[in-house]
Formats: sequence, C-alpha cells, structure tokens
Amino acid sequence: MIKVVYDQVELGNIKLPIFAQEKYLKCKNENWGWFISEKYVLPFVIDKKLIFKRLIFTYESIPLTSNLSIEDRNFFLNEIIKYLSENKVCDFISMAQSYVVFDTYPDKCDAVDWGSYYIELEKSDEELMSSFHAKHRNVIKRAIKDGVFIEKTDDYNVVFDNIKETLERQNSIFYPSLSYLKSLSFNIPGNTGFFVAKKDGLIQGSAIIIFDKNCGYYMYGGSISKPSSGSLNFLHYEVFKYLRDSGVKYYDFVGARINVKKGSKFEGIQKFKSRFGAELKQGYGFRVIFNPIKFKLFNLSVKLYGKIKGFSYSDTIDQIKSGKY
Repeated sequence: MIKVVYDQVELGNIKLPIFAQEKYLKCKNENWGWFISEKYVLPFVIDKKLIFKRLIFTYESIPLTSNLSIEDRNFFLNEIIKYLSENKVCDFISMAQSYVVFDTYPDKCDAVDWGSYYIELEKSDEELMSSFHAKHRNVIKRAIKDGVFIEKTDDYNVVFDNIKETLERQNSIFYPSLSYLKSLSFNIPGNTGFFVAKKDGLIQGSAIIIFDKNCGYYMYGGSISKPSSGSLNFLHYEVFKYLRDSGVKYYDFVGARINVKKGSKFEGIQKFKSRFGAELKQGYGFRVIFNPIKFKLFNLSVKLYGKIKGFSYSDTIDQIKSGKY
C-alpha cells in the first residue's frame, strides 16, 4: 500500500541520499514529499506553474529492505501511478532529474533508454590520471603548465554568471536560478561545492557539485567561449580529488543518452565524459501523462516562450524518440 509523507520526521531513521532529504527538496520547490511502502521510498517535488502541475522524481526508488526484485520495484512504481491517477495529484510526471536512472518503469508510460557516466574515486592521484584517455591526460598537463588553477569558492554569483552565459550562448534558458544556488549554499552547504577554473585571474569554467558520502554529482557546468586548453578537464580532475579526500566514493557526470546521433553535440559531450575512464550505468527514463490536454498546452507554452526568447524547445523524451539528436 502506498502512503504519501510530507515531513521527513515521519520517515523515521531511514538513511536517505542527499537528493531525497528534506533540506535538498526545499531547495528545489515548496511542494515536495515522499511515496513510501513497506519496501521502498521515492522522493518527489511538484512544480506548479499557471494551470499546470508536473511531478518530478528527485531520485530512484530507495529500498528499505534487502533481496528485492525488479518486479518489486515495478509494482511499487505502478502503485504510485495508480495513486496519482486516482487522487489527481498532478497533470503529468516529467522525466526525472538527469542523474536519476531507473532500472525499470511503470507499465503505462513513455519510457526511453537512459544512463549516466560515473567513476570510482577511491584511487590515488596517479591511478585516476592513468585511467583517463591520453588526450585528457595531455591537456590537463598542458593546463597545469599554462598556470590554470582550480579553486572551490563560496561566491555562487560568479558561478551563476558563468553558467548563465554558457547556456544563453547555446540558445537555452534552462540554467539554474540565482535563488536556487543561494538556497543550496544556505540549506546544504556541506553537500554543495562551487568550483571555478582560472587563468591569469580570469574564469575559464565552473562546476556545481552536489554530493553525499556515496557520490558527487556534476549538476551544472559552464565555460567562457574560448577557455584555455585543458582547463575544464583539469577542473574535473581536481573535483575528483576534492570529493575523494572528503570520503566520497563515486563521481556522476549526470545524464547520458544511450543512442545518440553520430556527430551530434550529445555525442561530443558523452565522449568527453567517457574519456575520464567513466563507466556507463544504463537504465531508463520515463514520463506519465494523466491529462493529455494540459500536457500539450504545457509544451506549447514552453515552445512559445522559447521562441520569444530565441531558442527552440522539445521534451527530452520526444527528442530521444525522434532519433534526431
């Protein structure tokens, strides 16, 4: 039986990853909670804009006991869908946050192959470096020789400006808001890292990392239009070492399309990630539409807004299904 909980105290002493904790969910939205059964818990936020309500999962199904099967997880997800449908909680479930890779999906949904690249961090500096592709190793050495240095900063404004400029250059407005970065800095300072790469006092690139003891997640990144050679590669290498020295076991590059069009920007991005010696975790992403009319209106609204702002928009699942990206 599915139960919905809106206060983490009601979950008892369940050990939760950072993306399932109340202090993180508060950073994302004012409407959040957890679906819970005897076997699993699953965190969510509900984004309300105008007449639209979309639900987004912020993590995978978290097991509460051992020896659970794919069938158990599938049943749990189906029970959640049934609950949402019967209680009209939202208009649709959007694909979960990019780092979320489900190993199954509910019966009635639009599902696509999805994954994420990750690396093990419990290695020496030399072992980490030797696991990289030769091109990554060479440009990192070049960056060090050229005087690039990496620093962790408390100035989220600088990081925000760099990421905003990067995504606007790519004709996208889907960059994190300044208020969100401020909220991360205030609510989960011990789980958030803002990093910048600099050369001659000028920022070359930046990264926002959210982490707990198990994993660090590369949530957002930015760069100037022509960063110094190897500065971004060097940035990741230094983040790896920072997280490892903080007791973090893994690094997740956050999100990977399993089948990408040859020569596309996504192929280039994923090649960059894989060349750090990263392994690809494969699974699924999915969405569930309860109100088809509102779902279509929502997408039309975002597309129209994008057109006004000078960029094109299409839902990630629609992009993947089209095979054009």
